[in-house]
Amino acid sequence: AAQANTHEELDSILRERIMVLDGGMGTMIQQHNLSEESFRGQEFVDHSKPLKGNNDLLSVTQPDIIYKIHKEYLLCGADIVETNTFSSTSIAQADYGLEHMAYRLNKVSAEVARRAANDVTSETGIMRYVAGAMGPTNKTLSVSPSVERPDYRNITFDELVDAYAEQARGLLDGGADILLVETIFDTANAKKASDLTLRRTWTLVSCSSCCGKTTRRRLREKET
Repeated sequence: AAQANTHEELDSILRERIMVLDGGMGTMIQQHNLSEESFRGQEFVDHSKPLKGNNDLLSVTQPDIIYKIHKEYLLCGADIVETNTFSSTSIAQADYGLEHMAYRLNKVSAEVARRAANDVTSETGIMRYVAGAMGPTNKTLSVSPSVERPDYRNITFDELVDAYAEQARGLLDGGADILLVETIFDTANAKKASDLTLRRTWTLVSCSSCCGKTTRRRLREKET
């Protein structure tokens, strides 16, 4: 019921004006010049693989930094903040040996963004919202990673669906209002993500072409 009310609020606002989404997370994180130790925190001090550059992990190891970035965007006028989960699928996290962390990363990141949105809502009296960011993963359904084997794929449809389903569960359980399937260059990947998420909540899809252009489209909630 609460989610339905939120969607009604968003629909009402969008009928009156354009809503403002926040800016980049990665560029803001770079300004902090974090070390390998900062990315690891106490929990991952003995992890076997390098973790510097795994920005999504900072929601767990440096939540205050991520909270501050969210809050700065909101106080600058953003209506919606994106969770720090661009690479928080088990597929993408496998590069860091953290695929088992996927659900937790999404849930914790959504909770951090939710706290910032709620705090700014209380401070300003203007509702702020959270978009659960779902990135492209580092594998593609449409293109072979091997020039010699154009028919080869390094991931299956079912594997991709499972990864996106786990991510969506974490984001929604953590308090995301909508899901943002963003900057996906493979339309097959985007279709699997949007087919899945449209059964659950409003979804915004963003696709990037090889020449760098980005198109975004808001998709209405699908009846199930």
